[in-house]
Formats: sequence, C-alpha cells, structure tokens
Amino acid sequence: MKPIRTMLAAALAATLATSCVTYHYMTTEIHPDLTADRTVYAMADSAFLAGDMEDSPFFFRTAPQWSTGIVGKPFPVDFYDEIQTMDAYATAHLGSLSECRMTAVEPDMEGCPVLSPEESVDRHFRWFFTKYDYKATYRQISDLPVPLSEYLDEQQQHFFFRGGEMPRGWNGIEAYSLLDEMNTNFIDWYRRCTYKVSYDIIHSLCDSGMKTLMEQHAEKCYSSDLGKKDDIYPETLCKSLDTAAGTDGFSRLYSEHREEIEARYREKEKVTEYFCFSILSEVKMPGKIVKTNADASGNGTTQWKIDCFRLLYGDLTLEATSRKANVWAFAMTFLILAAGIYMAVRKL
Repeated sequence: MKPIRTMLAAALAATLATSCVTYHYMTTEIHPDLTADRTVYAMADSAFLAGDMEDSPFFFRTAPQWSTGIVGKPFPVDFYDEIQTMDAYATAHLGSLSECRMTAVEPDMEGCPVLSPEESVDRHFRWFFTKYDYKATYRQISDLPVPLSEYLDEQQQHFFFRGGEMPRGWNGIEAYSLLDEMNTNFIDWYRRCTYKVSYDIIHSLCDSGMKTLMEQHAEKCYSSDLGKKDDIYPETLCKSLDTAAGTDGFSRLYSEHREEIEARYREKEKVTEYFCFSILSEVKMPGKIVKTNADASGNGTTQWKIDCFRLLYGDLTLEATSRKANVWAFAMTFLILAAGIYMAVRKL
C-alpha cells in the first residue's frame, strides 16, 4: 500500500507534496479507578535532542499538562506505510479521559478532528468480574466542496479509506488495478474540489457580465487544461478564463482583490494540513480484551491507526471491552459456600 499512500500525499496540496507526514505513537493505560496515563511519542529533530525543549516535535501544545523528555532507548514503530523511530515523549496523568484536550500548535491545525475525539471509559460491576468499555469517536471531515460520492461510491470509499479484504482469488496485478482506479478517481475529486473553491470565490466577486462569461467558459477550461493540474488556484483559474474568453478582466479582478481572494482560499485550503499527521493509538485496559474493533489486539491491549484519510469516509469510532476478574468475589463466594456446607454438615 505504500505506493498508493505516496500518490495520495502528492494529491493533497503542495504542502503535502513538499513535506513529510508527522507520525505520533500514543499509548494510553486505563486503570481500574478510570484514571489513565497517556504518553505520546514522536521523532524529534536534533535541536530537541540537544536539549532545546522549546523546539517541540509534537503537533499539540504540551504545557502545562504534559511532561516532555527524550526516550532512553529509541525504538521503531510500524505505522503501516512507514516505520519511524520514536525518540521523544510527552506524558500526562489524566483524572479521566475527558480531561485530555489537545490544542494545536499551528493555527492551521485548529479544528482538526484528530486532536479532539469524544473519548470515554465506563465501568460496570458484576459479582465475579468488572467490565470496562472504552470508546473514542473521531468526527468525519465534512463540508467538502464536492461530495466524494460523485467520484467514489460508498463501497469504494470504505475500502479505500478504511481498508478491506481483496476479492478472493485476485492476484497482485488485479489488486493494483483496482486500487489504481480508485486512486485516480480520488485525485480527480481533489482537483475538482480546488477548482470549485476557486470558482466560487471568483464568481462571488464578478459583476453580472463577467459571471455570464465565467459560466460560459469555466467548464471548458477545466476539461481542456485545468483538470490536469494538482491544485487549481484562483489566479490560475483567472488566467485560464482570460485566455478562453479573450479578455484580461479576470486577471484584473484578481489583482484588485488579491489579498481577499488569497485569504479566502487559504481558509478553505487549511483542511489539507490535517492530512499531515498520523497517529497510532494503543490502549491498555484492565483485565482481558473480550471485544474490540481494533486493527490489532492482544491480552489487554488494542491498537488503531488514526488519520484524516479515514475520516473522509465518516466518523471513526474506536471501541474495546475488557473484563477483569474480581478475585475477592471468588474468595468471598468460596468462604460463603464453605460456611454453608459446614453449617449443613453440623446439622446432620
């Protein structure tokens, strides 16, 4: 899947094409009293490793809740598409999971759903065991300029963004062809989104005559030239419209309103920053895991991959249930039974 993820990254704006995805490995240990210890690991740069704690490798603000430091022995983590070495950490003790609210370091990351899941853990007492239910919901990225359903149907979206089994009997060539087709449609959707954002901004600033010209030529421009570009910026659209309509009116409009147009486009485009971050979340619960939708699970531990690609399909809900035996209940039951048997024998 690595080539597919590389193509996706290239398609998600120039910022993604020129920068790496930032990976974080997050471990959460939930205690029987519902408090938790959470540690987030990251790959730090040389300045942080040299002791400059201000040069944080974390995408959220650590002060004052989190303590940060350097890992004694760096270790590798498999993020499915990359293996990264974790050498820095931020850790916090949480009175409850609802206390963990991450604040973005960069303004463009404000509103990123990866930072603010609806997270909870509940405890249910039974005589012989106590059940713990963990749940975290990461909300879907909504308000897209163009619906994904116009390019990928629901089944394709689920497979492409959440994963799934290949049809039985398919070989690697057939599987690659399937993924390549989906990836092509996804890239076409992304281009159409940047076109729609630019179109709406320019259209809102046009007078009635220019709006008519725009409506006449914009789709032709997209089909013949614009649809081949990774990103269709307002300036690019204006130049293309001028060429098609034999005028310079759109470029002049862009020059007159440059600051407003660029600010509005940046606001719409900032969602692409969300895709620069990926988290591998591991949760350890009391007792033994008995039910989960995790990507991987072990005795008491579950693991999920969280990124905004997965949130294009819908809400991502992480769920796990564990059971911890109440040793005292077994002991008390044994004593009660033993006492009962003893009393019954004495009466004989």
